[in-house]
Amino acid sequence: MRVSTNQLHNTSVQNMTGQQSRINETQDKLSSGLRVRQPSDDPTAAARALDLERAISAVERFNKNGDMARTRLSMSESALEQAGNNLQRIRELAVQAANGSQTPETREQIAAEVRERREQLFQLANSRDGSGEYLFAGSRTRTQPFHMTSGGTVEYRGDQNTREVRVGPGRQMSVDSSGFEVFMDGGTGNGHYQVREAPGNEGSGVIIPADTGVQGIGSEFEAYRVRFAEDQDGNLRYAVQRTRDADGGPEDWEWVQPPAQDGQAPDVSEAPRYEPGGTIEVADGVRVVIKGEPEGAESFAAAAPGDTFSVTASRPQSVFATVDKLATALEREGTGEAFHNAVNRALGDIDLAMENISEERAEIGARLSALDAEEASNEAALVDLNKALSDAEDLDYAEATGRFNQQLTGLQAAQSTFSRVQGLSLFKYL
Repeated sequence: MRVSTNQLHNTSVQNMTGQQSRINETQDKLSSGLRVRQPSDDPTAAARALDLERAISAVERFNKNGDMARTRLSMSESALEQAGNNLQRIRELAVQAANGSQTPETREQIAAEVRERREQLFQLANSRDGSGEYLFAGSRTRTQPFHMTSGGTVEYRGDQNTREVRVGPGRQMSVDSSGFEVFMDGGTGNGHYQVREAPGNEGSGVIIPADTGVQGIGSEFEAYRVRFAEDQDGNLRYAVQRTRDADGGPEDWEWVQPPAQDGQAPDVSEAPRYEPGGTIEVADGVRVVIKGEPEGAESFAAAAPGDTFSVTASRPQSVFATVDKLATALEREGTGEAFHNAVNRALGDIDLAMENISEERAEIGARLSALDAEEASNEAALVDLNKALSDAEDLDYAEATGRFNQQLTGLQAAQSTFSRVQGLSLFKYL
């Protein structure tokens, strides 16, 4: 076959150009550290790398959501801690005010601090995060949750929903708290039932719920009352009445301790004897403690009854109303039994409010702990995914360096051969 000089020249040039292209490709991979720079390099590895990059991006988004959730939950927990500290201080002030050495003037001073603490609670309930969103508005984070009305009461205008963010492949976490549940849905009494003295009581009796009460009253319409009378020997005795309709009239009350015959009031001599500071069980699981000396009537059926104390179901009450009632008692109730009963009620209600806040803090703490575990899992997943991505697309530098040197040597040999072949001519030998 005849080989022309032009054909030999073109073939040599194409060979050198191809080798130079391969050298450039290898050099590009060495500089980038990637074995797969485009899908044609390794279609299977390229598809695998694309899937892994998507998975890595998803986990990184989970971590960003987790950082946002951590910031918001930490700020909520801090606000609740301050609210709990304020309530603890209010409780200390209530105990201080109940001391017999206090005067109406000093109690008014204590009331002024109580009201200032209430204002701080109001501000804490309207706390915001770094982006200006309210922490305790439920899912309505752009709406101020707590508003003061013209009458001085506090209204909640948020909702009871919460937003959730995804912090892991199978984990969503709430980042909001409902201010209604934290600040507006506290109880009264001991959380199961509440007690109160009758407005016309003339004795020194003070009533509190017994801590052992765990059953509570059957319904919000059920109520009990403890009445006092003196027997012929001057001993103070008590009887218990019950009604199924708290809004009903006198005919709706029945005697349950001691039981009466034919609906008539029980005989005083048959009623239990009153022991100051003793526990009175008004119903199964409903117990109260009455201290002091209540005023007793001549009989339980007397038209002018003696002192009476009521026991009703616990009602929802906001922490702001609880503090308001304490401040009002400090300002108006004086130093008598009405004042001490009001302070005792306030102490019980404050304890419930503090318990409510502590429960919310515990729930936030549990979410933060779960967030720690989820972030640790995400970090471990990122390590595994990045390793798999590296295996799929990263370059073996030792192999690539060897190949580059081999290709470079081949190019140099081709260039040397081309220069010699190009110089060959028959005219040199003629």
